[in-house]
Amino acid sequence: MLSEMAEALQEKHARLIIVDDDQAVLQALNRLFCRQYDVVLCSGGEEALNYLQQHSADLIISDMRMPGMNGAELLKQCNEKYPDMIRFLLTGYADLQSAIKAVNEGNIYRYIAKPWDNDQLRGMVAEAIDLRDLRYANQRLNAHVAAQNAELERLNLELKIKYQQKAEQAGSAEEQLREAYRTLRQEFNGMVHLLVSIVETRNGEESGSSEKLARLAKLFAEFAGMQGEQIQDIYYAALLRNIGKVLLPDAVLNKSIGLLSAAEKQAYARFPLHGHNALMMLGPLQHVAAVIRNHMELYNGKGFPDRLAANAIPKESRMLRIVSDYVDLQHEHNFLGTALDEEQVREYLLKMAGQRYDRELVDIFFTALDDFEEGVVSNFERIDLHEIRAGLVLAANLVSPAGMILLSEGTVVTAQHVAKLHSMMGQFEGHEIMLHVRRPEPQEAGSSS
Repeated sequence: MLSEMAEALQEKHARLIIVDDDQAVLQALNRLFCRQYDVVLCSGGEEALNYLQQHSADLIISDMRMPGMNGAELLKQCNEKYPDMIRFLLTGYADLQSAIKAVNEGNIYRYIAKPWDNDQLRGMVAEAIDLRDLRYANQRLNAHVAAQNAELERLNLELKIKYQQKAEQAGSAEEQLREAYRTLRQEFNGMVHLLVSIVETRNGEESGSSEKLARLAKLFAEFAGMQGEQIQDIYYAALLRNIGKVLLPDAVLNKSIGLLSAAEKQAYARFPLHGHNALMMLGPLQHVAAVIRNHMELYNGKGFPDRLAANAIPKESRMLRIVSDYVDLQHEHNFLGTALDEEQVREYLLKMAGQRYDRELVDIFFTALDDFEEGVVSNFERIDLHEIRAGLVLAANLVSPAGMILLSEGTVVTAQHVAKLHSMMGQFEGHEIMLHVRRPEPQEAGSSS
């Protein structure tokens, strides 16, 4: 019963067309995919093409040998008419050479040999849909950044026009140009902080946490002897260091690093590249983009994405890695798997100096840290529903997959809440529910809502 409820809650997020003249094959594949996808069955190529004239589809699986139009010809026409649709070819061993030729000529994503393995075929289809979704998300982000860049150019032109008009009227061109530049800089900063807000929301971070870390990075840069634009660049890099994680799927973003599969670790390791590519389109942030690309490199060359070592890593990137790890290691879901206190983090940074970190920069960081009077590590965290425990305080409403508010923001979780939520977990099977929580302040310890 609980399994049926969970299946009913699942949303069918793609449409598959399956084409085969063998009804037994059609029904077998329909049973394999119907719970997760909207499945359309066609007994031949002409029927599939007629359907596609009136409807859209995300992926097509076609048998190779069929009366009339064969699978290779059908998928070739689909490639010409519907290039965004993912194409799979189902073939027997005797058709293997023809299938390979069809893959090369028809731009077919995969061929599947009969008899197929159900789990493997399900995984191939899910991977194809996920890659398609990731590509679309990347296109949307790039379009958003391009639009922001165009808007900045428009504002710049607008400000220049205003400057010329005011200069003609008042004869104080120099002062008005400075004012225009200050206005443009303010608007640019506003855009950067808008991006930071989007990143913090998507990644489940506390609002304003990136700003605190960026101020610490800025002080670190000052103690390291940097000046002017160098300090500004490391400040912006610290603010936007996680922008590439916006493109990560929830299955990767919501897991501790130690629990990621090999494929998920590969996807995670691309987030600095995503951030670099997105920010390279903004002229004032091109050097910031390079800092972000390399901030996950390690001093011993075992980091990612480019496995740079020692001084081949930009100094700003080496510094940002130290600041980021100092904060991240004090959160529960870090790469060590357990939260450290501030003193333990200092010991770890010193211990790993020369391996993960530049020893000279670690010493400078400790000096800057002693002079930093703000708290940079919050008690805000995002956890899975299974990790809920008494004493936590909700930083946002806990909402069920059906949209019902189960616990409201500000609730101090009690043992009764935990027991009730554990008893309801069966209804949420197949759904990943994340909570935004913080540890209560001392005066909150005895309250609840």
